[in-house]
Amino acid sequence: MINNTKQDHIFYRIVNGIIRLLLAGAVFLLFLHSIFSTSFVGRLFLEDGSEQERTLNIADSPLRHLLAFLLLTAAMLAGRKLWNIFGTRNKEYAGARGGKSVEARGTIVFWGLTLLTLILAASYVCLTQFYPGSDPAKVYGIAMQWRQGDFSSFGEDAYLFRYPFQSGIVLFFYLLSFLFGEGNFVGIQLLYAVFLAVIYGLLVKLSGLFGVAAGEGTEGFEKRRTGLQTAVYLGLLVWVPLAFYVTYLYGILPGMALSLGAVYFAQRYLAHRRLRYVAAASLCMGLATVIKMNCLIYLIAIACFLVYDAISQFFFSEKKRWKEGVLSLAFIACMGVSVAVCTGVSNAAVERIASRELPEGEAMLSWVVMGMQEAPLGPGGYNGYISNVFAENHFNQELAAQASMEELQKILTRMLEYPVDEGIPFLARKTAFQWNDPTFICLDRTRGRKSETHVPEWLTSVIYGRGSVRLSIALNYMQTWILLGMLLCLFLRWRKGNLYELMGAVVFLGGFLFHMFWESSASYTIPYFVLLIPYAVCGMAEWTAFLERAAGRLRGTERIGDGEVRELPRRNGWREKPCRVLTAAAVCIFLLLVLAFTRTNLFHRTLALDDDLQGIDASAQFYQTGYWENPY
Repeated sequence: MINNTKQDHIFYRIVNGIIRLLLAGAVFLLFLHSIFSTSFVGRLFLEDGSEQERTLNIADSPLRHLLAFLLLTAAMLAGRKLWNIFGTRNKEYAGARGGKSVEARGTIVFWGLTLLTLILAASYVCLTQFYPGSDPAKVYGIAMQWRQGDFSSFGEDAYLFRYPFQSGIVLFFYLLSFLFGEGNFVGIQLLYAVFLAVIYGLLVKLSGLFGVAAGEGTEGFEKRRTGLQTAVYLGLLVWVPLAFYVTYLYGILPGMALSLGAVYFAQRYLAHRRLRYVAAASLCMGLATVIKMNCLIYLIAIACFLVYDAISQFFFSEKKRWKEGVLSLAFIACMGVSVAVCTGVSNAAVERIASRELPEGEAMLSWVVMGMQEAPLGPGGYNGYISNVFAENHFNQELAAQASMEELQKILTRMLEYPVDEGIPFLARKTAFQWNDPTFICLDRTRGRKSETHVPEWLTSVIYGRGSVRLSIALNYMQTWILLGMLLCLFLRWRKGNLYELMGAVVFLGGFLFHMFWESSASYTIPYFVLLIPYAVCGMAEWTAFLERAAGRLRGTERIGDGEVRELPRRNGWREKPCRVLTAAAVCIFLLLVLAFTRTNLFHRTLALDDDLQGIDASAQFYQTGYWENPY
């Protein structure tokens, strides 16, 4: 456990403030998107009578979201009150009977919920047995071609000729086929259920850094931490979009599991300074990047905290801890070496299996260009540019990179010349496209795929029919709660929270900034959004504790323990702390500015997106009414 003692040096306060403000800005933007509009994958009718998939937006009601949040707050306050009443009695009863410790009970609950996760995810796999679709079908199909000695995927203009970085996940499936059998994709999906449980477990373990979230001081620390971790696990189980991806055979779940392992071991290193955690984190990071290159975002986030730790040890500790600072910098180097070694071993294995060298592939810069263009599915989505520019330049990576740079300069120049008309609206619509679908296209990634079994009607309804509508509406409110809970966590724990607890949040921030310019898809951003859930649960716990303390101050009392209160001395209130007045005034001014912005045309082109105003029956598609009504 990382020491939660307050750090007073100026460098800490600057870094803590900058990180929290950057996170608050990104999360607040997504929060505004969430309460004013909702995105989903719909259909457009083209002039030739054909249909085209398109991410559509419908208007949402901020008042309904506010009411839902107030109801959630009331429920949490009532639950906290009952916990304080019955929890104290249970504690006394357990003590009289010699019951298990809080830590032991927490361990039992953790493994019980992990087992429940495995059972539910495995049941979903067995009930659906969906064949791979979209890009996963290509990747898995190539792995099975390798088993048959077919390496045509390396031919000119073939899949791995264009995307050699996908050879890692292909090699992963190729090796798994020897374990599960050739063509046994269901076995790999069951393994993905294990990856899902690992992700949930690591997120819960990392939330242990918020152990003092529900109260002040250290009394009852284990009890509060255990309660928070249980709440985080329940939150992960209820928020189901990531669970749908267990049948989506891509690098999302295994890459995320390994990357979170690196974050967990990095946190363990910062707490205990043991070299074994450096080795474990480096190995996890190296393997993660072989499976999915975007996992480098995790490495950068970890490296930022290790650089901060080194600077703190060198210049701001009471005793100059040169050894610890040097080890933190060496940690970064170890992760970099591990990534290089694991990538090199993977590439060498692929070349040996295929008996040919890996091609250079397409220019990475072309993905940035594509991410700044319009696409059929949504702004920044796949539109074929990367393939076209590669072919037009005779499959020469250097020439394709030069052409991409020229195109990118044109795009940026136009956006800077017309920021209000083009630049800001494009980035806002792109943000909505990849972050504002409450399902994170988990249902769209499931629909239309063939199955090896008969899918039950109730599950078919959840994927296609009225059940999917109800699920989307519920997830829409949950998305708002998660974002608002994250904001509460950032501000209510500004001083008493430890900087290192923000490592997962900085990974989210890295994903947010990266996909602002890279190719966009909600399936790419879901691994970063799920990182917010532990912070959101912590923020809601802080919020209810704050309301209880505020109510206690109005009564002149303060809770000091389980069921114990004390009288507070009389104070002059606001006169004693004028900074409270200034803070309240700043908040009011900010809210007034936001309210004024909602009256502008730019607001309706960036945040309050509504395709119904463009003559598209988006609401009918989302709610499946009228022509779009589904029989399920």
